[in-house]
Amino acid sequence: MFKRLFLVMLTAILILIVSVSGAAAEIMELEQLVVTANRYQEDSFDLPINIEIIDEEQIANSQANNLGDLLKNSAGIQIKDNGGPGGQKTIHVRGSSASQVLILLDGQKINSSQNGEFDLAQILLGNVKKVEIIKGPASAVYGANALGGVVNIITKTAADLQKSELVLGMGSANTYQTSFNYGTRLNKGDIVFSFGSLNSAGFRDDTDHDELDRYFLSTKINRSLTPNTKLLFALNYHDSQKDIPGTISTPTPEAEQETKRNTYQLKLLNQLAHKDTELVIYYKDQNQIYDEDTTISGESDHKTKELSYNLNQIQYFARNTLSYGVEYNKDKIDSSDNGKHDFVTKSVYLNDKIKLAERITVNAGLRYDDHEKFGSATSPRIGLVYKLNRHNNLFFSYGEAYRTPTFNDLYWPKTKYSEGNSDLEAEESKSYEIGYKSNYNSFGLNLSFFRRESDNLIDWAAQDDKIWRPSNVDEAQADGIELNLSKSLTDKFKLEYQHTYLDSRDKNTDRLLEDQNYNNLILIYQPANYSINFKISHVSGRVDDLDNYTICNLNIIKQIQLFNNNYKFKISIDNLFDRDYQINNGYPMPGRNFMFNLSTTF
Repeated sequence: MFKRLFLVMLTAILILIVSVSGAAAEIMELEQLVVTANRYQEDSFDLPINIEIIDEEQIANSQANNLGDLLKNSAGIQIKDNGGPGGQKTIHVRGSSASQVLILLDGQKINSSQNGEFDLAQILLGNVKKVEIIKGPASAVYGANALGGVVNIITKTAADLQKSELVLGMGSANTYQTSFNYGTRLNKGDIVFSFGSLNSAGFRDDTDHDELDRYFLSTKINRSLTPNTKLLFALNYHDSQKDIPGTISTPTPEAEQETKRNTYQLKLLNQLAHKDTELVIYYKDQNQIYDEDTTISGESDHKTKELSYNLNQIQYFARNTLSYGVEYNKDKIDSSDNGKHDFVTKSVYLNDKIKLAERITVNAGLRYDDHEKFGSATSPRIGLVYKLNRHNNLFFSYGEAYRTPTFNDLYWPKTKYSEGNSDLEAEESKSYEIGYKSNYNSFGLNLSFFRRESDNLIDWAAQDDKIWRPSNVDEAQADGIELNLSKSLTDKFKLEYQHTYLDSRDKNTDRLLEDQNYNNLILIYQPANYSINFKISHVSGRVDDLDNYTICNLNIIKQIQLFNNNYKFKISIDNLFDRDYQINNGYPMPGRNFMFNLSTTF
């Protein structure tokens, strides 16, 4: 099946290359700069990987109020959603698990070291400038846990804020949203301050135990020490309290969870004509309390801390860009369930992007990690870009990646039902990708074929003594196709389409691990002072005997001017036709719901 699809789509590529290059040569290409792929700024079009950028305009015009809902529009990405604003939302990239995808906030890891995952619903979008998504292995740059991909959330700076920004929103189920951003220049620097909140009574019809209160505060202070040297300090604070209603069949009517997280970043950057040097010190402190309010389970308290140092240097030459660095990382946990543990990882990495010829660029990288429990790991990658012409590229990449077991995997306390396994080894993968990119002002196309072979996958299963334990037993293979298409039909009407075909299977049992077909069709109409977005999403070939579903969302934005101020009024209607469906088995998604937002700058 995969070979047949490959041949069909390859034929389509060749036809498209000929037709587009001949008919649209006069149209200028669009440059999209990214920083996530190699830790320095470069054009995503010239990279041998599939990297997606969601910019500030796309965020503002979306229905989403959190990162999980925003990423549902992306090919190759599956958001596992427990439903509603408070429901956990985790990301799977090309069939990976959530713990195999690295989540970064301004380049720094925010995944939980306890379970390896991150709840994307915790990221409200008020201060987000853009999101960069690497689809595929990135351990050669970032080390462990970037087996499936990387999501980098880049927040606004004072330079992005010409004026103060305020957003107020209200919607179904007593949902209220607030966002405020303020930035100003100081002597030899600038400062930006952001605040956001989301409160909701919840959408679940089968329970009243579904409330959410979520807040964040952040600040960035940037100061020029010399004409070539800058110092940046960033602080982010997150606080959420939510009910955990459980599944329909196994409800937890009294369960609650509170999460508090502080992150601190100190960055020293020196930029010369042909060399950049960056030192980053990062600290994360998170406390999560789960209380089921029963005599059986009671309260669980998990404190995790992370400290990292990263020294990185980039050298720019005539035909290549060389980046290299060293990194130190310490993860620590103090848990009522898992006990007290800590790990140290020391790393060195190197990447070189070389222009071999006018049409050929090679990107090669290697990272060596020394983990005090799991030993050493070497993660290579190599990619090649062949420029067909100014607007069309072919690319190929190969990469190896790994994921270390989490504190939960290793040290889950022994009970009558479950127990961790301190003898686990790291998961490993090899990934291949071939693709085509077309980049025009009014037309864009990204098409990728990929395969990931994974070994030593950690699987929790009942053993001979009936106790559930994790072990390195599984092998999996994920084959797939991703298509991203955008076309401006007129100066006011635009069409976007994303398709993912994914065949992700357990190689031992041939069991399907992920839903197979994802389709998004987005129609955008932008007459004067209006923006109207209509989105149709269809998912089929599902796992766990779940039904296929089709969902429609509508978003209308109107710009108005009152008292010499510009205002933007937005109404979002999700699940327009009030369909019943589930993304995660046992967790019903909200029916038709509304959100009204009013935003202004001053």
